Amino acid sequence: MRLKPNWAIAGYILAGVAMLLAFLYLRFPGEAVADYLKSLAARDLGSLLSIDTIRPTFPPGLALANVAIGDRDHPQAALRMDGLSIRPGGLSLLKGRLTLLLAAKGCEGEATGRIDFSRPFSFDGPLVAAATLRDVRIEKCAWLQEALARRVTGTLQGTVSVNGTMEAPSKMTGNVDFTLTSGAFPLTDGFFDLKKIDFNKIEGKLSFLSGAMKITQLTLTGEKLRVSLKGNILLADEFPESRIDLSGTIEFPGQGSKRLTLNIGGTIDNPKTRLM
Repeated sequence: MRLKPNWAIAGYILAGVAMLLAFLYLRFPGEAVADYLKSLAARDLGSLLSIDTIRPTFPPGLALANVAIGDRDHPQAALRMDGLSIRPGGLSLLKGRLTLLLAAKGCEGEATGRIDFSRPFSFDGPLVAAATLRDVRIEKCAWLQEALARRVTGTLQGTVSVNGTMEAPSKMTGNVDFTLTSGAFPLTDGFFDLKKIDFNKIEGKLSFLSGAMKITQLTLTGEKLRVSLKGNILLADEFPESRIDLSGTIEFPGQGSKRLTLNIGGTIDNPKTRLM
């Protein structure tokens, strides 16, 4: 005997599921979840976290609006996002691992990323994180302006990868590749009597490990000059105070491609240049 589907029963079931989801959405304790995330950030990261609203999404996840996270001592330099969505990776959950998939918008650009945790159903232990940045206007990002100790302008694209643990964030290792286009870099030491360098493109490749940053490529291309650098930065607790040890060359296309050796020392906020 061939059974016929009872569409009326199926309809009632679907309607019940829809009503349940609507109830959960409307009754979602957004304020309580936001308070929990703020306390978590303060306890585990020592950071200030601000969230205007938080709501559930489908596929299962959370959508946060007007998010800001920053250091207690520098609240004006917080990393701000117009919106942030977070959801778990389904395939990883089936394997007993936690993966967070993230997407953010802010500073007129966007970023996507993921964090893979190694321990079963736990945020502790080793993790691997990666992110991609697109069309970020860095002059709109107070956090970057504070870190660079000057008002750099331009459009940022790049990738970031990080390995480490939440228990020891200062010991994390990682790599950064970036491109910054159509901007200006203000100068603090009167380099060639210039107050700023207008550039078409800055490209960089760097890695960080045990409190040090290794610059394997840093090139600036502009109409008036071209700069190529590599070296190391010894990271300080306050990034603008980090010690610089970079060397390379500078070329002047308008002067028959004249080339000089360039060394940069000092700190991020007070660099010292020397030509040879």
